[in-house]
Amino acid sequence: MNENVLISIVGRHLTDNDENTIETKQPGKYAFFQGKHIIRYEEYLELDENTPPVAVSCMLKIDKNNVILSKKGAAPVKMHFSPGTAHNTLYQTPLGSLPLSIDTSDLKITEEDGAISVDLSYELHMNGTPVSECSMSISIVETP
Repeated sequence: MNENVLISIVGRHLTDNDENTIETKQPGKYAFFQGKHIIRYEEYLELDENTPPVAVSCMLKIDKNNVILSKKGAAPVKMHFSPGTAHNTLYQTPLGSLPLSIDTSDLKITEEDGAISVDLSYELHMNGTPVSECSMSISIVETP
């Protein structure tokens, strides 16, 4: 795969009362290093209508058993997805940090010539209590 890629992420969160879908599609840079696919890209957060969007540096690390999504800047977070292992993280919000546990139930990674697809399912827990069932689909496609 060449260095220039287009990354698309669709995340779905289902709680008792609500279903929320978050989508992003951004250009990024791809590298393969020490057995891992590494993709760097930027997302842009709109904090309010009177402030210009804020860039958030993002990095995905993908290997055959793990996906790690790290974000730096206005909303830092590190989310580790690995079936059979719960991973703890702090999710930053404007009101403070929320301690979360990510329990991944399914992870499927498909590699093709010029493309990588990731589908995963997980539960978010707060203080040991499930708060939402989630899924994420990631598509990384090389661009000219």
